[in-house]
Amino acid sequence: MLRIYRIDHVAVVTPDLDKHAGLFEGLFGFRRVSEWDNPSAGVRGVRFAVPGAFGQYWVVLTPSGADSALAGWLDEHGGRAGLHHVGAEVPDLDAAVGELESRGLKVTDFAPGRWVEASLSPPEHGPGVLWRLRGPGDLHMLGDESATPVSSPEPARPVLGILGIDHICQAFHDRDELARWYTELAGFVQVWRTAEDEIPDMADLVLNIPGSSICWEVITGRGEDSFVDKFLARSGPAAHHVTFQVSDWDAALAACEAQEVPTFDYEDGVKDGAAWKHTFIHPKHAAGVLVQLFWEEQPGVWVRSDKIPPPVGA
Repeated sequence: MLRIYRIDHVAVVTPDLDKHAGLFEGLFGFRRVSEWDNPSAGVRGVRFAVPGAFGQYWVVLTPSGADSALAGWLDEHGGRAGLHHVGAEVPDLDAAVGELESRGLKVTDFAPGRWVEASLSPPEHGPGVLWRLRGPGDLHMLGDESATPVSSPEPARPVLGILGIDHICQAFHDRDELARWYTELAGFVQVWRTAEDEIPDMADLVLNIPGSSICWEVITGRGEDSFVDKFLARSGPAAHHVTFQVSDWDAALAACEAQEVPTFDYEDGVKDGAAWKHTFIHPKHAAGVLVQLFWEEQPGVWVRSDKIPPPVGA
């Protein structure tokens, strides 16, 4: 089994680092930790600390140098910014590579003895979401060996008031198939799911990633005109969105309005007398990433613990 014991970061790639680094700093309230420009590794980047996320970072990358692999990635994606990979630590990199190979998962990029990059999705269903895995020892896996420590100034305008990264969502044609795969591959644990017919055009489930406060959601299309099926036809089993919790709903929406960032698909509800709300920021306003914001009056209201599936055979 592939042992992931800590999520280190979520990385986006953009053709305009300064613009999107400014967005995550100015609206999202992320705090700069380090910056680097490494043409030999083909990357320039900024690492941000995410409020409320202990040791988990948001990274913005752009190509640097003539032979940057990131330039090729941008070309493949029409020059558009987007989520590139999820970075994680494993206790034994060689064992991790062996596990990937035994399951037909191909390493697509690597630094010998330091880190490897591969999709962890079932290989027969396309590329999925890239993960970058590093072993113990050298903590650098972003071309940031000579990064310069920096700090962010106090934001000049209101920020979202983020409390942390809640989950990453992946679209897939069969939520249970992908959940079984991740459970067998890396010990993910299913902790929540909707009933098959609860939502008209989709069904979902949430998996806990061992050693991480970040969860993994899988969404599957239902019906004849599901947005999930449209996404899969366009992008394959890729990351669909990233979800952040905010501390104050009205303040978060006011920050979006102040910085002229629209939101859409607002929903709210009440469970057990406690309110919840969520909405989205379009990828064109968030470095190619569809961002979901949610607020809940009490912990566990938005994602209910009473939807934990029963044990097999129960």
